[in-house]
Amino acid sequence: MTRQPSRRALLRGATAAGALTALPGSALLWARPAVAGTPPPEQVHLQYGTEPAHQMTLSWATGAAVRRPRLRLGTPHQGIGRTVAAETRTYVDGLNKVETYTHHVRLHGLRPDSTYVYELLHDGAAPVRGTFRTAPGHERTAFRFTSFGDLGTGSTAWQKSALHGAAAVRQVEQFDPLFHLLNGDLAYANNNPERQPQCWDAFMNNMSVSARSRPWMPAPGNHEVELGGGELGYASYATRFALPDNGSRDHCGNWYGFRVGSVLFVSLDGNDLAIEDDASQDPVTGRSLYISGYSRGAQLRWLERTLRQARADRGVDWIVASLHQFAMSSSATSHGGDMGLREQLLPVLDRYGVDLVLCGHDHDYERTHPVRGTDPHSLLRPAVVDDRLDAIDTSKGTVHLILGGGGTASHDDTYLPDPDHDGVPDAFVRTKRLPYKADPDATEKATWSAVRDPDTHYPYGIAVFDVDPGRGPGDRTTITVGYYHTPAATPADPLPRPVLFDRFTLHRDRRDGLQGAFPRQGARPAATPAAGLSG
Repeated sequence: MTRQPSRRALLRGATAAGALTALPGSALLWARPAVAGTPPPEQVHLQYGTEPAHQMTLSWATGAAVRRPRLRLGTPHQGIGRTVAAETRTYVDGLNKVETYTHHVRLHGLRPDSTYVYELLHDGAAPVRGTFRTAPGHERTAFRFTSFGDLGTGSTAWQKSALHGAAAVRQVEQFDPLFHLLNGDLAYANNNPERQPQCWDAFMNNMSVSARSRPWMPAPGNHEVELGGGELGYASYATRFALPDNGSRDHCGNWYGFRVGSVLFVSLDGNDLAIEDDASQDPVTGRSLYISGYSRGAQLRWLERTLRQARADRGVDWIVASLHQFAMSSSATSHGGDMGLREQLLPVLDRYGVDLVLCGHDHDYERTHPVRGTDPHSLLRPAVVDDRLDAIDTSKGTVHLILGGGGTASHDDTYLPDPDHDGVPDAFVRTKRLPYKADPDATEKATWSAVRDPDTHYPYGIAVFDVDPGRGPGDRTTITVGYYHTPAATPADPLPRPVLFDRFTLHRDRRDGLQGAFPRQGARPAATPAAGLSG
């Protein structure tokens, strides 16, 4: 495989509808006119480096080539002082020949848990200003993060996008997390092939309402695979985001990890692992850009090394994985639990006791029981280790969440029935490469399914995660999870109120009180539910 080409975005043109409606006063900086006709910075977004306490990447776009793109950095008390030149990446969309320009500044040596102010500028344009806060260091500390997938541009001007995509970004701000995990299917630009770069522009401008002040950490979904986007179809994705290094020569940023406090986060590329063929299709030939297995095992080897190191580090209590595709779903319109993930990914997650897996792909909400290993004489069906719903010991098994209700125009919230009336619904399993939907002949009883959200009046949602590190060595540490669903945004109600649908607590013992490399299994009785979430 060759290295992904550099690229940039024609950022003029479409932006998310109502992008300046009901925003904080600082958002009005985006309306600042350019000086002397030079386009100002836009699409500002933050990403962590490998060490979020000390590294932050600031990225932005311009509608054309500019002179001396740069960042000025300071603190609220000392003001602006340091200037750092930007790296400019460009690419030309293979379908409509539009060139895209994105600028990145990777900052190092920052202070943990500290607020910084910044200005983004280039010659001839007024600066765009903002603030960000670095993550705490590796000491155990409380923090919050949020997650969903399948967002879209937030504007009905684009295929697969709905107004709720704009509301979802603002809901992230309502919950005020340290950072947000975006689990694939970002802009749906491949559903707008005649205007792929402009669709990305609209998405990035909408996302920047939140991402200009807190990192949004994405994983690639099947809709990030674009015709005319290079060998893997990732040209736009890889140009617009500058993500933590994974040490690979050719696929930097396609998968990566970062650590906040005692939690290791790994973002994975499900397109490499899933067998599903649901990427971009040529409208003339019908051929799809199918990239399953493109890394030739490099991603799984990286993941194995990363998880082994984490479980040897007694400072790491939790491991959270995010990716787009999933191994289990009982949605009636599901893509199907993917056998590629069951064969390749789940054994690695089991081996190192990963606590939580966050996905998108199906546009609904489903939570599994904690699972580990597989049931005999099945399609590698994950085996349930505990059926408690409120307090879950993840040292025994991994909980998987489908969080695909970010803001896309297609939403499901319909599930397969229980034909046997035994309380266990059916589920599809994808056992071979088939376009789009799963093989209807490959089904299983979804014994792993714990909670589903069938209320079609609330088709969208956001998950909020509160990490409590515990009080001392060997104490219990928890992650309290709240899933909030909402009605669809409308022009009359552009920011519907999130309503709590599901709350549960994950717990395990802190590893600084353990003997040996791996945590004890079931060392404590079940925890009581944590206090309610704010928001």
